[in-house]
Amino acid sequence: MGRRSSQEWQTIIEQQEASGLSVADFCQQQQFDCKYFHTRKRALLKRLQRQPAASFIKLNKPVPNAALISLQFGESTLSLPANTEPDWLAQLFRALSA
Repeated sequence: MGRRSSQEWQTIIEQQEASGLSVADFCQQQQFDCKYFHTRKRALLKRLQRQPAASFIKLNKPVPNAALISLQFGESTLSLPANTEPDWLAQLFRALSA
């Protein structure tokens, strides 16, 4: 395979994090060089830290009586429709962890 874009590496890094595997195990399974994986992950994190955080995230009006998922952190609760896009949730978590 040719060179991967930054977006492709971001997806690969997210897959590793979601897999529950260690970086070493994930790299072995996917046949990636572990050192290169770490290099790409550091570069991505560095780039993300330089980007200004979005001041807001657009929310759509919830559908009445729709199934909800609730996220709790400390005393805060966030309820979202069960059909919330996974990409949107990932974007939310990245923004909150910044």
